[in-house]
Amino acid sequence: MSALRGDLHIHTCLSPCADDDLTPVSAVGLAKLAGADVVAVTDHNSARSLPAAKAAADAYGILLLPGVEVNCAEEIHLLCYFRDVDTALRFGGALYDALPDFPYDPAIWGRQLVTDENEAVTGEVEKLLTGAVTLTLAETARLCRSMGGVPVPAHADADSYSLFSVLGGWPMDADFDLFEVKFPDRAEKLIRAGILPDGKPVLTNSDAHTLDAVASRMSTLEDGNPLLALL
Repeated sequence: MSALRGDLHIHTCLSPCADDDLTPVSAVGLAKLAGADVVAVTDHNSARSLPAAKAAADAYGILLLPGVEVNCAEEIHLLCYFRDVDTALRFGGALYDALPDFPYDPAIWGRQLVTDENEAVTGEVEKLLTGAVTLTLAETARLCRSMGGVPVPAHADADSYSLFSVLGGWPMDADFDLFEVKFPDRAEKLIRAGILPDGKPVLTNSDAHTLDAVASRMSTLEDGNPLLALL
């Protein structure tokens, strides 16, 4: 397969921190308009936007890489990508069971909307999806791989919710084949310093939470990138 370009880290109205008008259909459509070959919808701790995203991707002629962004027990974000929507939904179900059950007020945290391929709201999620699951980074990575997925540390160089901010460097108990960065210039310095590994594929995506951010940054998947095997 030739190189593919796309935004592989987009949130939708299912994530409480994202705008309500950023539906999975609009996310996929905007990525297509930006020239992406592939798009990944990666909501916090849930895959329930993926059926609508898949319907939109099929209609618009763009590849969908089903994903979830997990907030692990250490408060490290881990992107988990899968071959198909059904597998991602099963993974999301396991994450939901691992989320703490405490009162959630959408007026404080934001709404968590499930929408269909016509952008109609079909439900709302009751547990706060941005909370940390009880699974550690290593446990989440193992669960992802056991379901045929590829785990990718999200924004590994960021100042919060990242390998760099929480662990100070690459983890000893969970290895990864690639990672995502937020600041490419900073990542280069961290690689030279031995804090992040050299020689692994690096992604840079939008991490969009608003319509105008979708596809503002995109990654290129070249031969040897393990994500290509999922497409």
